[in-house]
Amino acid sequence: MILTQCAFCAVDLGLTLGKKCGRCSTRYCGAACQKKHWEEGGHDALCKAIKKAGGAEQYHANNKYAAAVAVATKACADDTKGQTCY
Repeated sequence: MILTQCAFCAVDLGLTLGKKCGRCSTRYCGAACQKKHWEEGGHDALCKAIKKAGGAEQYHANNKYAAAVAVATKACADDTKGQTCY
């Protein structure tokens, strides 16, 4: 998954246009959207986590994976309720 939209206003950036956050490389259409996302959109709280995950694409993929695993684990637990697993 390659994020090709501004993280704040969702305008299409293609693969090469736009400005990136200096820390985590989240993409924006310009400095104004980057500033608004930092102040209003909560990017300041996520920036370090995105960087640690390896970028915005990987951060969101990890979150989707974790959610899917949680759903699958619950479904499996419900299917095997009352059974002994060895």
